[in-house]
Amino acid sequence: MNEEDISSKISVNLLDETVCLDGEDLTEFCFYPSSSERQNHVYWDLVQYPIPPDANLQSVKASIRAALDKMGLHSCETVFVYGGIMNHSKDDLRKARILHLPQGELAVDLLFRAANSRSPLNFIVIPRPDTKSELHRVLKGLQSRHHNILLVNPHAHDGPFLFDSGQSIVECTEDLDGGKPIIGGRRTGDTTPVIKDARSLAYLFESVSKAPGRTAFVFWDLAKYITPTEANVVPFGTGIREALQRLGHHGCVEILAFGAYKLTLRRDSDSYKKARIIRIPEGLYENAWQLFLRSNPGPLMVIPTIDPSCLRFSGPDWSLNSLLRKPGHYDLLFVTPPPVDEGTPEDVKFLHNAHLILGCTDGFYEGKKITRGRREVKDIQEFSKPITFLKGATEGQFVFVFWNLEDFPFPTGLTPDAIYEKIESVFLAYGYELRNMLIWAYVDDKEGSWGGDFLRKKTWESSIYFLPVGGDKSAIRDRMLHDILLWTKDSHPAPAVYLVIVSNEANIIADKEFSSALEMLAKMSKNVIVETGSSFFQC
Repeated sequence: MNEEDISSKISVNLLDETVCLDGEDLTEFCFYPSSSERQNHVYWDLVQYPIPPDANLQSVKASIRAALDKMGLHSCETVFVYGGIMNHSKDDLRKARILHLPQGELAVDLLFRAANSRSPLNFIVIPRPDTKSELHRVLKGLQSRHHNILLVNPHAHDGPFLFDSGQSIVECTEDLDGGKPIIGGRRTGDTTPVIKDARSLAYLFESVSKAPGRTAFVFWDLAKYITPTEANVVPFGTGIREALQRLGHHGCVEILAFGAYKLTLRRDSDSYKKARIIRIPEGLYENAWQLFLRSNPGPLMVIPTIDPSCLRFSGPDWSLNSLLRKPGHYDLLFVTPPPVDEGTPEDVKFLHNAHLILGCTDGFYEGKKITRGRREVKDIQEFSKPITFLKGATEGQFVFVFWNLEDFPFPTGLTPDAIYEKIESVFLAYGYELRNMLIWAYVDDKEGSWGGDFLRKKTWESSIYFLPVGGDKSAIRDRMLHDILLWTKDSHPAPAVYLVIVSNEANIIADKEFSSALEMLAKMSKNVIVETGSSFFQC
């Protein structure tokens, strides 16, 4: 890599921001719209589920719109269909607002759409992809970035063609975990359980533990903090669920209100049903803790914070203090409401707002400590979770390297730490003021010189991560492109970062989707370098 090549490929663009590798400030998310207010985008794989030649396209589109309306999601302008053959006229396609892209890449277009949107979207994918597919991995990555993902599973339909009615589509629509779709933290079709005693409470936890995916519980002690009213019960439920979603929980959220005698809402109240807050009779608080600890369905948020010494069940392993010493197993979140002055509306506003809730949250989630709305992030290993950028210092530059080991293998005999130091030294030699550098190296997942145990466990100190990919060289290139597009969304607006792609340049140019992505990055003023591996290991 020579200095002239670098200067011709890079335009430096320093902004008053920096990447955060130590913590993620969860209170700084934008106020993204609720599910019902988001744009809906439908993506259809014709190869996996073709549209019959005799199907009326306008009826198909009408059925999709009707299904979205039934799920509380409104508007659907265009349906994008990929691959396969459509025996319909261009006029029929135009009238139905169906765009056929026979050579298009569904996963790439999903990522482009997400990268160019300022707020999260609702993505509907037809049909449900295989859970081991690259498309499914991409969808999980988009979900972790707060997009709603709904999958239509035709195999759940008995008829010859699914799109005869909106209701048949609704019945076959699933979440990524395989259950009924989860919209706003609530699984569609679920009714609010009626808890009368310990037995019905136990049945609730038992049924949740058998449900697909993870379910978060909220233990809300009404006697110690605020009683919801007809006017604010729905916003309270929405705020709590959005707070858990911003933490990274995209499953269901069951809110248990202890002290049911304080609830003045009628059981048939429409607001109560919309909020889906479960009333728990007096005397069952300790029972709920025991049931949660036995089933451990997912995260537990406690409102308000309790003294850990107050809960001690039978045996030493049942104390809350002992659980806090095992944060990797139990996700425990404690909310300390702000002080409330009599006569002020602050207590009403607090639970309405997800970022205010997170700003008062401490504990552990997914093994990471939460302190006043900040989650500790020690390692970024792959792109199932977003990389977080925070406003702050401007000193130093960040380099993100995506390396195709099938095109340019690392030299044999060097440890990952030595490889990292060698690459780092090249950037330092050309005057980079490196603050940090991360390397993702993509490798065929078969056993070989770069296969084996090191792929399963990181035993070195440097920020270099090996990502095994099944398939041929094109599969590795596809995975790299998808990860780069996820990275692009995470890094907007960009701080002082450089994106380095180490791969065969001719193959990238020949790959229409990859070359288009690089053109997009150039328009976004990203600093992109495409290099050969030998540039970093020349003596």
